Amino acid sequence: MRWCLRQTAVSLAVLAALTGGSASAALERLTFQRAPSGHLLVPVQINGQGPYIFLFDTGASHTAIAQPVAESLGFQSNWIRTGDVQSLTTRFEAERFALNRFEFAASGPVDIDSVVIPVSPDDANPVAGLLGADAIVARRYAIDFSAGTLTLDTATPQNADGRVSPIGLLVSPAYIRRSVGRINVLIDSGSAHSIVNPRLARYIRQRSGTVPVILNGVDNAIDMEAAPIDIRRFQIGSLCVGHFNALKSDLDVFGAMGWEYEPAMVLGMDVLRHAVITVDRDTGIVQIDAADENNSCAR
Repeated sequence: MRWCLRQTAVSLAVLAALTGGSASAALERLTFQRAPSGHLLVPVQINGQGPYIFLFDTGASHTAIAQPVAESLGFQSNWIRTGDVQSLTTRFEAERFALNRFEFAASGPVDIDSVVIPVSPDDANPVAGLLGADAIVARRYAIDFSAGTLTLDTATPQNADGRVSPIGLLVSPAYIRRSVGRINVLIDSGSAHSIVNPRLARYIRQRSGTVPVILNGVDNAIDMEAAPIDIRRFQIGSLCVGHFNALKSDLDVFGAMGWEYEPAMVLGMDVLRHAVITVDRDTGIVQIDAADENNSCAR
């Protein structure tokens, strides 16, 4: 089985402060906590223990847990049960660990066969894990990235803007000016910034020079130089964004998705913060709307 996951570091001090907050008491809706980076965070209980702070990651097909946290819950590394993991930057083998009675505010307990993230015990800044698609038990749900809410058992989406991939990831076509044509997009709330592949960058104005970037993959952090890319008149579903800055990088995940020779993008929280995304797992439909009128294509 293949998994698409990512680890993103968030300050431990910030997370400690966030755990003191209260989640929505309603069974149908969860209000996320928001990190300074813009990522959405949620406290979870595992087998009655916690709360543990997990990062909500639409780019993760399976829930993952940091190895030190897993060890505190009884995990012992023996490399008997393993599976391949596809991160943004590489593909590698990782161990698996059963999380019993995994639950968060908007969901009843569920048993999850998680992926163990190989985080060093000396790493002072990891989140406890990534909350992936397998942790959401509802057949239909909506994510309002602007309001920071997850609503379960929503109405059936009307517009098929994107689709749910066979492993549970959210993908959609997008467009940048009429001359570019269709762009393949992976919707990834685990990424702070949107990243375009070299094929797409050929069609877009590239600013001079590069900027230093740290990409936090599942297995390690990679320091790299990336070229800033100006994205203008971007449309995905009913969401239209006039301008934002992305980064160009030849990420391993583009090849894993079969997009290395096609224009493609990882859509991060810099754009998703303007979106409302509704998912219907039964039909495989993903609907993408603007969170407000300022970014609506109909305005």
